[in-house]
Amino acid sequence: MRILKEAVPFDEILTCYEEENRGSEGHDVGLQYLHCANTRCKGRWTLASLSSGDIANVMLPWHRHDLEVIPWSGLSVPAAVQRLKQLPKEQMPKCWKRISGIGRRDFSQMHIALEIENGVLKHVDGVHRLLAYGLFEKDHDVLAYIARYPGMPASR
Repeated sequence: MRILKEAVPFDEILTCYEEENRGSEGHDVGLQYLHCANTRCKGRWTLASLSSGDIANVMLPWHRHDLEVIPWSGLSVPAAVQRLKQLPKEQMPKCWKRISGIGRRDFSQMHIALEIENGVLKHVDGVHRLLAYGLFEKDHDVLAYIARYPGMPASR
């Protein structure tokens, strides 16, 4: 992980989110996740560039669209992608449509939102983007806004 900007104002994150996600089906839910994370971190965010190795260590939360894509316990991005490959696409059309549509986007121009808990990067916003990243074997660095909790050092 390479830190690009130590302190990012939440307004900057919201502006970026609106530009990238306006009109998307999950817009309101993602916005809610961002606001909750901002409350937990008390407005302390960092912008970082994540390599494919960093992304492989991101933990994704429970996720369900007709089928359980990610179990309640959560999975790393590679484990979630392996599970996704085993699931019947026709039984999760909304999720699959979002993932496959994202797969055609330029990942170097996207942002995700994460938080660090006990040294582990965890999803805040961008589960379909992270699944698409792994499924379509992207190898670009990805920009991530990372919520930092009081008492946590700025850089890791």
